[in-house]
Amino acid sequence: MGRYFFFIGRAERIVLIVLLLLISSGAVLLSLTSRGQNQMSALASPADTIYRPDHYVGPPAHLRNSSAPKFRQRQILDLNTVDSLTLIKVPGIGPAFSHRILALRRQLGGYYTVLQLQEVYGMDEDKFLSLKGWFRIGRSPRTYRLDSLISGDIPRHPYLSYTQVKSLNRLISRHGRIMRWSTLMRDPAFSRDDSIRLSPYFIEAPKSLQ
Repeated sequence: MGRYFFFIGRAERIVLIVLLLLISSGAVLLSLTSRGQNQMSALASPADTIYRPDHYVGPPAHLRNSSAPKFRQRQILDLNTVDSLTLIKVPGIGPAFSHRILALRRQLGGYYTVLQLQEVYGMDEDKFLSLKGWFRIGRSPRTYRLDSLISGDIPRHPYLSYTQVKSLNRLISRHGRIMRWSTLMRDPAFSRDDSIRLSPYFIEAPKSLQ
């Protein structure tokens, strides 16, 4: 029986070969990974992890520096004048959120209330509550007087729907000029909510002209 003790059948040989291949592959991968990490360590310092050959300098600082130092104490910032570099210093705001806040400001022509931050994509209630105390409205948003609107040349605004633009064109053609929101609200295209939402941007004529 002793002469067969070390006998290895065909199936066992295959298993051993597979195991040896797996062990060899693992050793090679480990060696390559270690070498790659050493090369990256030589190319980049802890303070600058971007590889920069002569023909590439990396993205601008305001896009690269997502870990910009944050304000240690609360600052009250004007939501209509603050820039992206200042926004990313607010705890909870990174480059992506900063871009969205400024993009919505640009589309609206400015915020009329800090509450509009809730309309920024990705803003949930908890995030809004943590951010609202950092902002105020200093500079007013861009406005248009109702009596200056011209049929066929209504300014674009994200709060104005296509149906409402058509109604404005029709009403201006019929009345000549629109002085007050009460005139618009008699049209089914405009609700009370619309007047609250739009009146900071489309303002009534001075009472002396009404």
